[in-house]
Amino acid sequence: MKATIAITMGDPCGVGPEVIVKALSDHTLYNVCRPFVIGHAGWMEQTAARFAPALSCRLITRPSEARFQAGVLEVLDIGGAEMTGMRHGDPRAATAAFSALTHATDMALSGEIDGITTAPIHKAQMKQIGFPAPGHTEFLAHRAGVASFGMMMVGGGLKITLATIHLSLKEAARIQEDTVLSAIRLTHRAMRSDFGMKAAHIAVAALNPHGGEEGLFGDEEQREIAPAVRKAQSEGIAASGPYPADTLFYHLKRGRFDAAVALYHDQALIPIKLLAFGDAVNVTLGLPFVRTSVDHGTAYDIAGRGLADEGSLKAALLLAAQMAAHRKREVVQT
Repeated sequence: MKATIAITMGDPCGVGPEVIVKALSDHTLYNVCRPFVIGHAGWMEQTAARFAPALSCRLITRPSEARFQAGVLEVLDIGGAEMTGMRHGDPRAATAAFSALTHATDMALSGEIDGITTAPIHKAQMKQIGFPAPGHTEFLAHRAGVASFGMMMVGGGLKITLATIHLSLKEAARIQEDTVLSAIRLTHRAMRSDFGMKAAHIAVAALNPHGGEEGLFGDEEQREIAPAVRKAQSEGIAASGPYPADTLFYHLKRGRFDAAVALYHDQALIPIKLLAFGDAVNVTLGLPFVRTSVDHGTAYDIAGRGLADEGSLKAALLLAAQMAAHRKREVVQT
């Protein structure tokens, strides 16, 4: 059976609702998954009328009521305050995004849905209303009760896990063996369960120029990163490195490796966005359910103008469906 994927509305004042209705106007998505939206029904209906007028809207109260028909925007209404006249910065927007995400997480944990695809939130505004995490990734991991989790970016033929996520470069540079090893393990498990590769070769990036030149430009490679790689190898994981980052991603793209572990945010995001800007997907590793997301933010500057590109949302939905299918096959095989 096709995977049932809940799409969370995200910040209603951002481009999330627009890219959702544009993406779901593509009838081919319904050939691979069963998507529906969790959000403010009135807001989604207004957005569809503006940017996808061929869509008709249908309200549901639970996933089992959805018919998953192409051309029909099915919305599980979160209710809440009237949103007329709302602009970005309004706390009602962040509250609606928080509610949609909470509903989706509860459904995923109960097994009502196979996965979640999230539209963007505004982290600073979410914090102002008491959102208890730096972002989606950390919130979902906390709600799911998992201690080991991570972010993988997928796009342009690359799969790159971030050993550290939302840290300053100064903090991220204090890389530790356990952090690197955790990222390798998460990548190994994901490549098997989510991507169907039983023996994926995982490359690990170096931190310093030229891989540190045997300590000349820093000793983190010798002191923290290489020991993590050796430990992973002792566990039967096909990991190698550390490799200088200036050449690693070229070889990853050429197929020498199946996935990579980057040590900090921009080390991973630069090659991904160079090759797949607008079509990359953010994946949360370590959860008991599938979660994918767009690779962009709320884009307030273009929200409501009909300029937002739905490519990343479509890619995130397709990847969520593929990952859910791999997980189901693995359960059957085991």
